[in-house]
Parts: sequence; structure tokens; C-alpha cells
Amino acid sequence: MVQNAGALVRARRTGLGISQRAAARLCGIPQPMLSRIESGQTDPGVRTLARVLAGLGAELHLELRSSETGGGERREKQRSLWLSRLVVGELTRDPDRVLAIARDNITRWREIHAGRPSILAALERWSAILDEGVESIVATLTGHSEEAEDLRQNAPFAGVLTQEQREQALASFRSYWEQRQTSAGAPAAETRVGR
Repeated sequence: MVQNAGALVRARRTGLGISQRAAARLCGIPQPMLSRIESGQTDPGVRTLARVLAGLGAELHLELRSSETGGGERREKQRSLWLSRLVVGELTRDPDRVLAIARDNITRWREIHAGRPSILAALERWSAILDEGVESIVATLTGHSEEAEDLRQNAPFAGVLTQEQREQALASFRSYWEQRQTSAGAPAAETRVGR
């Protein structure tokens, strides 16, 4: 487990195989600032850290978890499905906007993840799904197959939902999940704060 923000940023950047200079450009910050963050000389605020990670193709989520929490992978898959359903709503309201955002993300992420074959494969698959049309996109975003679940983890729809929409959806999901866990006899799972 990564112990601090600097190590988290450095691990993400080196995992992408890009230089500090290229990463700083993607994140929209000066390279010396990125260097100070990675070395631990500067402890970035949550907003700065979220911005840096977003530039590196990741999202920041802060979580407070009970030590009794279990079923994290299942919970994350359900959470992803919950957010994907909201993206479907936006897709049906304004398909041109959503498709433009997704295509732009795919183009950007191909450069960012150039050395990551599994992510590139997912992006290629998403590109084909986008070409197939809205029905294929909806089927993938709401499907229960293993492929759909895997593709949702690299879905190119970042930026489709507003911050307010995300926060409302995540709050609603937390409530749903806690009720579900309580009714199943498990302890209430966690409190989560999304970017």
C-alpha cells in the first residue's frame, strides 16, 4: 500500500512510463512542483492531488473504512454499474456530447497509457463499441458479463457527469449499499468521499 501522496503520484507516473516533464504537462502544473510532490517536499492538498492524478488518467477517492468491511470488489463493481447507469441517462439526453467526450478521452488516454497493453486493448474495444452506436454502449455500460464489468473499469466517460451528479449518485449508492448490507446481516460498510 502506498503511504503518501508523493509516492502515489510517482508510482502512477512511473507505471505509465512517462517523464516528470511530460507528466507535469499533462497535469497542468510546473515540473518543479511535481518533483516536490513526488519527493515529499510538498504535501499537496486534495484538490491538487486530484488534479495531478486526473492528468495521469486516474481518479482520487478518499475512503474511511470499517476494519470489518468485506466484499470490496463486489461493492466496486456495483458502484461502477451505478455510475454507468447515470452515464446512460446523459447518453440518451445528449448522445453527441457524450460521444465527443468519450472519443476525446480515448485519444488522450492512448498517449498516456502507451506502454500499458491491457488498457490500450480496453480503449480499442471501447472505440469499436462507440462506432457500433448507442445501443452497444448502453449494453456495455449496464451489462453483467465479465467483459462489460472489465470494460467499465476503463470506461472513457470521465467528464460526462458533473461533480454534483457524481456526488449525488455516490451518496445514493452508499445509502443503497448500506441498506443492502444491513438487511443481509453485515455491518454497515463504509463512508466514501469521491473526487
